[in-house]
Amino acid sequence: MSRLPIRARIAPVALAIVFGFVVVGFLRADREMVRAEQDRAALRASESAALVEAFLFRHSNWLRATEPLILDYWDQAQTVAPTLDIGERARTPGAFDALWIVDSAGIVRAARALREGTNVPVTGSRVLELKPSMLANELLTLVRTGGTDPNALVSAGSGNRQLLFVFPLRTPTKLTAVGVLPLDSLTTFLRRRKNTASFGLVIKSPTDTIVSHPGEGLNRKPESVQSAINTPFANNWTLTMVYSPTGRGVRIALWVVGLGAVIGLGIGLLLERREASRIADRSSELEHLSAELLRANRAKSEFLANVSHELRTPLNAIVGFVDLLRDGVYGTLNSRQVGPVERIEASANHLRHLVDQVLDLAKMAAGRLEVHTEPVELRPFVFDVASEVEPLITEKGLTFSLTVGATLPRVRTDPTHLRQILINLLGNAVKFTMTGGISIRGKLVGNETRSGLPSVLNAATALLMRSPRPDGLWIALQVVDTGIGIAEPDRERIFDEFEQVNAGPRGDSMRRGTGLGLSISRRLARLIGGDITVESELGRGSVFTVWLPVDPADMRGDRAA
Repeated sequence: MSRLPIRARIAPVALAIVFGFVVVGFLRADREMVRAEQDRAALRASESAALVEAFLFRHSNWLRATEPLILDYWDQAQTVAPTLDIGERARTPGAFDALWIVDSAGIVRAARALREGTNVPVTGSRVLELKPSMLANELLTLVRTGGTDPNALVSAGSGNRQLLFVFPLRTPTKLTAVGVLPLDSLTTFLRRRKNTASFGLVIKSPTDTIVSHPGEGLNRKPESVQSAINTPFANNWTLTMVYSPTGRGVRIALWVVGLGAVIGLGIGLLLERREASRIADRSSELEHLSAELLRANRAKSEFLANVSHELRTPLNAIVGFVDLLRDGVYGTLNSRQVGPVERIEASANHLRHLVDQVLDLAKMAAGRLEVHTEPVELRPFVFDVASEVEPLITEKGLTFSLTVGATLPRVRTDPTHLRQILINLLGNAVKFTMTGGISIRGKLVGNETRSGLPSVLNAATALLMRSPRPDGLWIALQVVDTGIGIAEPDRERIFDEFEQVNAGPRGDSMRRGTGLGLSISRRLARLIGGDITVESELGRGSVFTVWLPVDPADMRGDRAA
């Protein structure tokens, strides 16, 4: 009971600690999942940036590789009007759609379409005539003032976005090669490499947006990550990847399951505490009731003991005065008075016997029945007890035999209690035996290896197994009758208090009894260290065995004598 308040205080603290650990663990797991997803997005952005870099440098290297051809063309252009011929390079995968050569004055000195259907400016036309005009101005500025570094411009003319590579040539006269590339080719290149399937890409130069791919299946709150793109141009570009966090559902499920588990744990703990409190209250109530019952039982036992003791005194007086009447102390009884006096004596003796039983039961229940142990020679003791009930046996016309050997060892027991046990058993045998006879048998049984008994006495293995302890040394006093017998379901019930089998009519209390004799006998047998067992068969009689423990030292003493 004292542990419950401690548990009640510890349980909320333990729950709070567990809840704190769970929340911290979930926060850590959620943060790690977010970080892992960000790392994956950053890795994908770096891969996309690397692909864009490879795309740009491949086209820049293509332009650089065509520079000798352009220089040959320019040398020939001083004497004749040659044609700008790129040859097999025009069919190289990923090459430009068109190639222009512009001088420092912004005049197109040569233009060649490298793919079918590509429009190119007319030779001799001015850059300022290009559309849109903003692109023309920027291109003219780069041609006039550009240094040795390549540059790039974005054109939105003719409805198609194009990327112009502006590549200064190393010629005596300042010339610039302009490679025209549709921006769709860059998007197609990234899509072919599966780098735009589930996210959006935005590629920006310092002055313009190069590519803007919105992506597919993005939610309302996408995340973004940036990566720098190293370009062959004067300025680097920036790649921004927009993606939808795919682990959000897993994280939500993790939180729902985790918090649900913690809440379930809290509810379970609350129910357990409520149940523990209810059990504690019930236990306290039961303890209180148990204490009350013990007090009531003790009071009942004390009351029965006191009442029985007070009843015994007047009953003894009644019996004494009846004896005086029968002895003629108060005058000789006439023939009409003898019968009533005998009935008074019989009733008083019966009532005194009942009071003695109730008193013994009360003393045993109160733990006040004392045991005075002394050595007892069984043969003369049993003969003395049998002589008390022999008149009753002879009166009913039953046979009576005693088989108690003179060689049986002495037992250390309480002779008063043993006498009461035997008288109760013999009284029951006389009461329930109508024909046949009653006998008393005494046997010594025990374990040969421990007691040193002759093997002939150890042959009764079945009898030994019915003893309280088969490894001990016992004397079995058996009261055998040929009475009505006892059914198997009733063989243990008859040892309960106030239990009777085949009792007489309620009005015939002399024959009916109280149902306490066998209960008191078994309690007395256990009080002196033994027990009582029964074997019976309906219609064939019963065998009640009183088990008396034997000290091996008494066995050795008997043999020495």
